[in-house]
Amino acid sequence: MTDEELRRAEHRLLAGAATYACGGYIVRLDALHRNDLYTRLAYDRLERKYDGSESGTPKNYQRAWKNYCAPRWGGVPIDQVKPLDVQEWLDGLAYGNAYNSMIVMRRTLDFAVNLEQIPSNPFRREYEMPRKTPRRSKDVYTLEQAEAMLARIEGMPYEAAYILAAFGGCRTGESLGVRVEDVREIQAGGVRFAAASIDKQVGNLNGEIAWRTKNGQSVREAIVPEPYCDALFRVRDQRTADGFEWLCMMGAKPMGKIAAGRMWRRFGVIPFANLRNSWRTFAQFEWGVGYATLELLMGHKLPGVTGNHYLRPSTEQLAEDFAAAYVEKRGHLG
Repeated sequence: MTDEELRRAEHRLLAGAATYACGGYIVRLDALHRNDLYTRLAYDRLERKYDGSESGTPKNYQRAWKNYCAPRWGGVPIDQVKPLDVQEWLDGLAYGNAYNSMIVMRRTLDFAVNLEQIPSNPFRREYEMPRKTPRRSKDVYTLEQAEAMLARIEGMPYEAAYILAAFGGCRTGESLGVRVEDVREIQAGGVRFAAASIDKQVGNLNGEIAWRTKNGQSVREAIVPEPYCDALFRVRDQRTADGFEWLCMMGAKPMGKIAAGRMWRRFGVIPFANLRNSWRTFAQFEWGVGYATLELLMGHKLPGVTGNHYLRPSTEQLAEDFAAAYVEKRGHLG
């Protein structure tokens, strides 16, 4: 829906020409069943807000509607939503589900308020939210612990993802979304590296691939220094010999985050996502790699005009800078 189409639809609704499409009810919000004009407008604007983003936000909203909003509020007249009923509904949800569901319901009924169909949005009142579940652990591995775990998980389906996250700083979805052909060998400053192209990521389910990264600056090559790159090359060569396309497989499909997380929890004492934090920490404080180099290797944008417009180092240049510190700290290399 274009902006002009949205404006025309709103005008028609205000004029009463499209009230038959709404009927004063909260109906389905998902993309395949947008028959109600309020929810169609709300959904399109949410969709446009997150267009180009591969964050989990839009999927979280879709899931919240399907699983928690529609079963309770689907078909309820918009002028008959009672605060006590909303509170009772919230009491039965976990905090995260309640939080996302309230965002969906608030934004949906905001359209009814703006178009003067109801005087106020009952979901905008102050409610007591469910208690938050404990936050994800912030623990990280030391370099020694990361090396010990690498030996322990050798041969596991997610081994390549572990190497890319713990020794290359990749996000979970990025580390699982690398194909055999994405990995190449480079040398810089007397150090061998595996360079892995990061231009896509897996979703939660096996075989679910998003052919975009979290944001534009996340497109990059992650580099894994020796000796850890040798394990990645071993996995790559084995997958090639087996005729597989992806480094991390679950059956005939690329492994999704849910399956990888379930398998990882049998061994790992920190969340898989914290491997990226672990790498960032020991790469700076144990390997001595510079802040700016690590930020760029993580897919972050450096601040200021230079970071936004001018600084565009190649993978080889970043590897040279990385190697200079790495060799100095690890005297057995170089």
